[in-house]
Amino acid sequence: MLDAEPWIRSFPAATTPTTPTTPWTVLFFPHSGGSAGSYRHLAARVADMARTACVQYPGRAERAREPLFTDVHVLADQVGEALAAVREDEPVIFFGHSLGAAVAYEVIRRMPDQRRIVLVASGHPAPSRIGLPVLDFVGDDPDHDDEQLIELIGSLGGSDADLLDHPVLRRVFLPVIRGDLVAHSRYRPAADSMVTCPVIALMGAADPLTDTPDVQAWERHTSAGVRVHVLPGGHFFTHQHTGEVADILRRVMTPDGGEKEGHASLV
Repeated sequence: MLDAEPWIRSFPAATTPTTPTTPWTVLFFPHSGGSAGSYRHLAARVADMARTACVQYPGRAERAREPLFTDVHVLADQVGEALAAVREDEPVIFFGHSLGAAVAYEVIRRMPDQRRIVLVASGHPAPSRIGLPVLDFVGDDPDHDDEQLIELIGSLGGSDADLLDHPVLRRVFLPVIRGDLVAHSRYRPAADSMVTCPVIALMGAADPLTDTPDVQAWERHTSAGVRVHVLPGGHFFTHQHTGEVADILRRVMTPDGGEKEGHASLV
């Protein structure tokens, strides 16, 4: 099981994977403000087919006393180092939503052997089309435009939005979300960057942060093919359609699922 404290946290095994061959691992990379707990429901839906774990960013949950990260590339260096120490030769899905998609992509780029990996990039434009003007107002000042930031979070429909209605919880969570958004807004990939693993790109049909050309452009960043899925909903369509997202992951892990997804064999 992937478990490299403090960076990678395994979900408790609710069941034993029943896959007759080497079981898959699904490693989740959270969105801005997210933590391992944000993906427990999706993890539970694939637990019969895979071992599940989540990257735990600093500055939240049990890492709340650590400084927030400020650079996606530095974060990817750290996660990649932790992952290299524990990863075995099992097939792995890297599932990243929003900020998590950028982090997952950069971690894979740092891996010398990208075989038996599938990147599921959810709710995020391709690196070559990175540009999040909706985040331009986000600054480093913790007192800067809080209400505008809260309004943005609410408009995107994330589960964190309700937490910000409570004054005490707002003081805890808003700096974390702001810090993640600042780091995300500054992220720029290396020119002509690519991975050699397949990419499955997911997007919400009404997501204000992505559009179809943004998502289809993931094909420029892999030599192994892209499959795009458009689901109903906005930026956090994954919360509204957890079952459908889980089904996509399950198809990847099904024997010959790579061919069904339009890729060469994934394992």
